[in-house]
Amino acid sequence: MQQITTHIQGLDSILKGGWNCPSATLVAGVAGSGKTTFALQALCESAREGKVCLYVTSVNEPATIVNNFVSRLSHYDVSRISRGNIHQISIDIKTLDRGIYSFMWNLEDSIEKIKPEIIVIDPITIIGCSFDKNTRRRFYYEFFKRMKKWNSLVLVTGEMSEKEIEESTLGYVTDGIIHLTNKEERQQRNRYLEVLKLRGQEYIPGKHSFSITSEGITVLPWQDRISKREENKLVETGLCGLDYMLCGGLRGGSSNYIGGPTGTGKTLMGIRYVNKGAEQDEKGIIVSFDETKNDILNRAESAGMELEKHIHTGNIEILQLSTNDFARHFHEIQQTVEKVNAKRIFVDDVEKHMKTMEGANFIQHLVAKYKNANITLLMTGTISSGLPTIGEAGKNLHADSTIATCYVADKLHLKKGLIVLKNFNSKHKKEIHEINIGEDGLEIKGILPLTDIIS
Repeated sequence: MQQITTHIQGLDSILKGGWNCPSATLVAGVAGSGKTTFALQALCESAREGKVCLYVTSVNEPATIVNNFVSRLSHYDVSRISRGNIHQISIDIKTLDRGIYSFMWNLEDSIEKIKPEIIVIDPITIIGCSFDKNTRRRFYYEFFKRMKKWNSLVLVTGEMSEKEIEESTLGYVTDGIIHLTNKEERQQRNRYLEVLKLRGQEYIPGKHSFSITSEGITVLPWQDRISKREENKLVETGLCGLDYMLCGGLRGGSSNYIGGPTGTGKTLMGIRYVNKGAEQDEKGIIVSFDETKNDILNRAESAGMELEKHIHTGNIEILQLSTNDFARHFHEIQQTVEKVNAKRIFVDDVEKHMKTMEGANFIQHLVAKYKNANITLLMTGTISSGLPTIGEAGKNLHADSTIATCYVADKLHLKKGLIVLKNFNSKHKKEIHEINIGEDGLEIKGILPLTDIIS
C-alpha cells in the first residue's frame, strides 16, 4: 500500500501524507456542501499527472453537464477526456432498470479494460435507492468487497446528513469517511471538512474550515501542537525600549499581540520587528490586508529602515492579501514561510477579522500553526476602547505577550503611550512608557508622569 496526494490543498496535512492506495473513501454531505467539486478536483489533478481516471456519474448527459459545471474550475481540462486520461460512464435509469448487480458487473468489465488508478462514483447513493434497506445493504457490502480487487483509489460521494452517515452501511464498508458541511453561523455560511474515519491511518481530528473558489477547494487544517520551543531564546524586537520593558525581548517561537488605537505606531513596531531580524540574517514575512507593498516600503523608509534592501537579499518578503479567502491565505503564508525559511512573521491589524467566524478561524489557525514552532509571530490590532479590551483580545489569541498602545494626556500635551499587559514569564516593566514617532523613526522613551489614559 502506498500514499498518494489528495490534490486538495491542505488535506494532505490532515491525512498526514495523503490517500492510502488502494482504498475506498466516502465523501458525504448534504446538497451544496462541495462533494462533486471535491471529487472532480482529485480526479482532474490526477489526470493532469498522467494517471488514468474513471468518472462514474448518475447524470444523464455526463459530458455536457460536467463540462458546463467544472469548466469554471482552473484545474479542469476537457482535453484530458479526449486524450484518454479521464473516462466517463453514465448511470442512467435504463442502466439501473437492468438491475444493480448487472450494473456492478458491467462496471467491473469497464474497469478491467480501462485499468484506472483513480475512480470517482458520484453519487453512490443513487445506486439501489429504490430498493429496501436490506437489499441495499447486501449490495453495498458486495460492491465494496469487489472494490478491494480493483487496486485503485476509489472516491464515492453520497448526499447524506451526519445522522444518515452513522446509520448507513457505507459507514462501515468504506475505508474512510470525509464529511463536508455548509453551516449558517452568525448570519453567514461557513464550510467545514471533518475526517470521521480513516482505516489504518493517522489524521488530524476536528472540523477544518475550507473554501471553494475558481481554483477549487482549499482546506485550512488544524495543526498538531508539538512543542519545539527553544526555552531560553529571546528575540529582539528592534526597539531597545520595548525589549527593556519585556526584560529582554519576545520569547522565540511565541505568539504576541500589540493592540491599541490608530496612529500609535503599531504597524511601525511590526515592520521594525521584521527588519531587526533581517539585520541579523533572520528571515521574516510581513502580512498586510489593507496596505500595499509600496505603502509598507514608504512607511519603512520614512522611519529610517532599508526594507527594500532586505527584500532584494531575500531576508524579507511582503504578502499583500485580500480578505475574501482566508483558507487560501493560510496556505500562501505557509508556502512563503517554507520557501524563505522564515523565523519571524508580522501580521498587521487582525482585530477586524476576529469579528467573523471565518476570519477568527484563520487567525487562530495561524497561532496554532506557528506557536511553539521556533517561528515568532507578532500581530497588531486596532482597538480604541481601553486596556481591558486589548487584554481580552490578547487572551482570545492565546498570546504569550500582550502589549497595549494608548493616548495619554497631561495638563498640556497629548502623548502616545506603551504598556506591557502580559508577558510569558510574568517578568516585565509595569509603567507606561512614551512612544515617540519623529524624523528618526519610532522609539520608546522614558516613563510618562502624571498620566490620564484616554484611549
